[in-house]
Amino acid sequence: MTQTPYTPPESTALEADDKLCLTCNAVIHKKAEICPKCGVRQRKPASKTVLLLLTFFLGGFGAHRFYLGNYVLGILYFLFFWTWIPSLIALIEFIVFVFTSSEKIEDKYTAHGSAVAIAIIPIFIIIPIIGILAAVAIPAYTDYLARAKASEALMLLSGIKGPAMEIIADRGEFPSTVELESSGIEMSGKYTANIVSNPEGLYLQATIKNDTSAIAGKTVRLTYNPESMSWICSTGYPDGMDYKYLPSNCRNEAN
Repeated sequence: MTQTPYTPPESTALEADDKLCLTCNAVIHKKAEICPKCGVRQRKPASKTVLLLLTFFLGGFGAHRFYLGNYVLGILYFLFFWTWIPSLIALIEFIVFVFTSSEKIEDKYTAHGSAVAIAIIPIFIIIPIIGILAAVAIPAYTDYLARAKASEALMLLSGIKGPAMEIIADRGEFPSTVELESSGIEMSGKYTANIVSNPEGLYLQATIKNDTSAIAGKTVRLTYNPESMSWICSTGYPDGMDYKYLPSNCRNEAN
């Protein structure tokens, strides 16, 4: 037989805990990472513990495949994680790895600690965290902004109640929009497009500006009750805003 650098000598008898250097064929310990004779780094066996953790927690994103150096499979897992198929496959792989001995895993798989693998695996940890935070924070911020706009509209409406009641007391009539505007009363705001007065319906109604918020173009109103000389808060008509965006005191009155 022709001898090559990668062909073990016929006379070499390996012990159970020994292996041959991949470069110089020197007999070294099975778990040695560097050959003491030629100084070449050997294959690094995969750790069963690391493999199980990556497969269980990040298997749906292909993290365990990157760890094993299967970059093509890892990319496919990542691209199709949203279908849940990679997660199902990873679960089956996890069960297989559980019932595979550490020795077999170390013999069969190589741990890849390349810069690519080290850089990619943390991404699979960061992406789900960012996704969860975004799923919680974005709707909460949207609701907060909508309630702030509704509060501004109610504040402007409340500021008109006093002047409107003075006009009612003086003339016995509900003031018109033109009359309120001519009195110098603020009839719009940063988020409020306009406020109109309806003498027939005895109410003041504010309309939110058309923007990208959840209550864009929606209305809210204050209706005057001449018998009790009080005001009732409610959603406007048409395009009344949802009750959940109204201040708590307004929601109580509206219900």
